[in-house]
This record gives sequence, structure tokens and C-alpha cells, in this order.
Amino acid sequence: MSESRIISGDARDIAAIMPIMDSAFAPEFGEAWTSAQCLSLLTVPQTSLLIAEQSQKAVGFALTRWVCDEEELLMIGVAPERQRSGIAKALVKHIVARAQQSGRDRIFLEVRSNNSALHFYRSRGFEKCGVRKSYYKGVDGGRYDAITMALNL
Repeated sequence: MSESRIISGDARDIAAIMPIMDSAFAPEFGEAWTSAQCLSLLTVPQTSLLIAEQSQKAVGFALTRWVCDEEELLMIGVAPERQRSGIAKALVKHIVARAQQSGRDRIFLEVRSNNSALHFYRSRGFEKCGVRKSYYKGVDGGRYDAITMALNL
């Protein structure tokens, strides 16, 4: 398998990431965004879309935004058949390096309390800094906390 290349994307690339969006997030939590939501986000100043490519095909993506000296990782997704192959790690590494070069102090993210990605973020140096009680609602009516995590740069 070829190594991932991280590139900057824009509104023209939304169609390329939507298959990943639709398949990478568990439907029982309704966390996948629509193409309209992604396009709308990209109209907001200081937001960015990063795309991980292998053999010129999108295999992962991240959406971020920054305000003042803080970056927020809004969403990261990897094609299910490419998960656990270092793509998310490469995306986060790229985001951290870019944030450091831009003089950011911290990177924030939010993750559902029962999401296996918690371990991944901890392994990247993110630490829990807050909780939004019962923020996420599953289609079964279950409620899940949102864990806010931060990485100090």
C-alpha cells in the first residue's frame, strides 16, 4: 500500500470525501455530516479541509478551524478499509505541525464518550479537559457525553 500524501482541499473536493464520510461514522449516532454542511463550513474564514490521498484517491480527511491562537479538529475520517493503517495519525501529525508553524497554543477536539477513538487521541497527547453531559443522542435514544480534549503545543 502506498504512503499517504496530505493535501489541502476546498469546496471542489467535498464530493471526493463524501464516500468516506458516509462509511466511516457509525450511523447509530448520526455523526456524519452532509455535503451541504461541509460546504457551509468551508465558507467560514479560517476553516480548512485536509485530504489524505493514496494513489491519487482520497482515503481520509480532516476538517479544522482556528480562532485566535487555538485550532479545533472538527472532524476526521478514514475509509473503513484503510483504518488502522496510519492515515489518521498522519492527518493529526500534519495538523499539529501546521498549528505549531502558525503559532497556535492548543488544539481542541470533541469525541463521544464511548468512541474507540478516545484511545487514539490520548496516544497522540490529547488530554481530557471537559465534558458535555448527554451531548450525543443515539438513534436508540441513548445519551452519551461529549469529551473535550486538548493538546497543548
